[in-house]
Amino acid sequence: MNRTLWIAASGMEAQELRTDTIANNIANVSTTAFKRGVSEFQDMLYQRMAAPGASTAAASDLPTGIQIGTGVSTGSVTKYFGQGELQSSSSDLDVAIVGMGFFQVQMPNGQTAYTRSGTFHRNSSGTVVTTEGYEVLGFPTLSTNASEITIAADGTVSETVNNQTSEKGRIQMARFANPEGLNFMGRNLYGETEASGAPQLGNPGASDFGDLQQHYVEGSNVEVVKEMVDLIAAQRAYELNSKCIKSADEMLRLVAQMK
Repeated sequence: MNRTLWIAASGMEAQELRTDTIANNIANVSTTAFKRGVSEFQDMLYQRMAAPGASTAAASDLPTGIQIGTGVSTGSVTKYFGQGELQSSSSDLDVAIVGMGFFQVQMPNGQTAYTRSGTFHRNSSGTVVTTEGYEVLGFPTLSTNASEITIAADGTVSETVNNQTSEKGRIQMARFANPEGLNFMGRNLYGETEASGAPQLGNPGASDFGDLQQHYVEGSNVEVVKEMVDLIAAQRAYELNSKCIKSADEMLRLVAQMK
């Protein structure tokens, strides 16, 4: 019975983590470029009471054996980087990535972070920055008196100053061989890790890089209906595991009362 208690307890703990992940997804349903979290689980070690193929007293081999599982553990909680829905915007510096790729952001400590959120602004010196004031690397510096800014699908940036239009350069993006291995830093930012691999730099529209869509931002890829269904499933699984503990407790009580 003690084994049943521990197995069921591991199941309850796994469903708690799954519920935490779902709650975070729902909380960020309106967060720009948010990527939904996905919790993955794996079974734990098995107690081998009789190994498959072992010899029996009848001089034959067991076809299956007896192997008892010891519960469940968390394998990973990763991000699903599927495309979020595009939402229109009136700002010239709002731009969405359609496909693979990240914008590069210069952090105050000198570290380069990466983001899918294309809600940008222009500071007093013409540098393009995020909503928190971090410089967007690979983005051409703009004139402070530009009246119109145009960003093409291939990342070419043009501006209009005194009715004269000129190209300022081309946006550079980054991509990773394993984006799920990035460090989730919060604030729509990701950090490079050994698991993600080194960033590969390139321009929008190039091989394995997505296009840019000006006057749009990428919304969250969370689907509320799916999250609610997953939440109900997690609640029911948690309830079933708690019933296993209750049943094991009742069986132990009966054993303790035997005379």
